[in-house]
Amino acid sequence: MPPILDAELKTYEKNRDQLLGTAEGKFVLIQNSQVVGIYDSKMDAIAVGYQQFGNVPFLVKQIVKVEAPQNFTSNLLGV
Repeated sequence: MPPILDAELKTYEKNRDQLLGTAEGKFVLIQNSQVVGIYDSKMDAIAVGYQQFGNVPFLVKQIVKVEAPQNFTSNLLGV
């Protein structure tokens, strides 16, 4: 089984330069290999992710030039 969010992280890296050019500082929502949308806040992107996909893995990531390590675990996993 591939690691969780592997496809989403690859999609982000593939589109990173374009995203930096058009939406630096905003938040991208990616599910599987699809860029779903760009949002002004992390909570907006998370809300849309749960509304569209439910309790499945999806990636919400701030579009920045320099990455800072962060961890997030959904309270809904395993429910």
